[in-house]
Amino acid sequence: MKRIRFVTCSFALCMAIVLLGAGTAVAYDESTSTLPAMTEENCGRCHNPFGFGIFHGASAIGVHGGYTATSYKCKACHSVHAASAGGQQLLAGVTVKASCETCHDGTGGGGVYGTIAARGLTVASDHSVESTNVVPGGNASTGGSATMVLGGLNGTLTCTDCHTPHASSMVAAFQGDRYRIANSTTRLPQVKSRLLKQRPGGVTTAVAEYGSDWCLACHKGRSSALSTVHNHPADSKATTSVPFVYDRVARLDVAGSWTGTTVAGQTLGFNNQGYLMPYPRTPQQAGHAPICQQCHEDARSLGSLSTTGTQALVTPFLVTRPDGVETSSNPRFQNFPHETTNYRMLVEAGTTSYNDDLCLNCHPTSQLP
Repeated sequence: MKRIRFVTCSFALCMAIVLLGAGTAVAYDESTSTLPAMTEENCGRCHNPFGFGIFHGASAIGVHGGYTATSYKCKACHSVHAASAGGQQLLAGVTVKASCETCHDGTGGGGVYGTIAARGLTVASDHSVESTNVVPGGNASTGGSATMVLGGLNGTLTCTDCHTPHASSMVAAFQGDRYRIANSTTRLPQVKSRLLKQRPGGVTTAVAEYGSDWCLACHKGRSSALSTVHNHPADSKATTSVPFVYDRVARLDVAGSWTGTTVAGQTLGFNNQGYLMPYPRTPQQAGHAPICQQCHEDARSLGSLSTTGTQALVTPFLVTRPDGVETSSNPRFQNFPHETTNYRMLVEAGTTSYNDDLCLNCHPTSQLP
């Protein structure tokens, strides 16, 4: 007689297996779920915002890493006998994007792509996934656009051109603006790598930290080291031996009304103090240009410098709920560089053009020609 072996599992885990078997997206929302997220046997193994589970430095990577010979994680994205028709690598969807959106679908209001439209607003700029292979500023000779052969459908840009789904060769973890913790007394930013590749777009030179050099991997025509400069100066390894990066900039030492100094080695994330550069530049800022992300990030109100540039009034950073739920949040959305409500992903701009207010964050009117 054949012996039947029974395996027990938690209710949440069993339901996840059932849903995966049915081909339905498994959704877990930290802002509403009542499941004990820190329990390894349930959804918290992949989604726990506190960082328990599988780590990369200080960064939890959930289902995207920590594989063993007996791992069941592969089944979350790959299916030997039930892959989508025409799918790549036996993925759940027909394309890489469709497979990623099995879990990371923002059209319901939580996520990255689709969140802005779900709140009734217009997407003014985005990284257009699986619709183009044209890179603005990708031509190092002219500063104009260039085409790249990328990993998406018909060579277009797709999720895995920027992210590594198996958590291999990631950039160092950094603290960003986005948070996924609903606990009213513990609103903490996430220190994570965001699964960002060290070689975005499959470039040959690895970039260890998220900053200007990471952007310049594809947007080559924006480098300040070119013989003909086509762009605003940007701090990178081409301009200084130890450039500022997203998690290491000099920012104003206090929020609100500022008349003091800057502090070196601070993150841009979870504050608005790193976007205003007083004049004259402080010792911590000397020899450094802004990094790309000090002009290109989630749309927000930053504040302004005084006429002379020696003082600043910073609009406070305020995010109380994720995914643009609160209209009072500043920034309201935290899904850069996927999509934003501003022109060319500028921190301060309209939907179709930028304005002088952006420039005056670093260039006081008394110093203009």
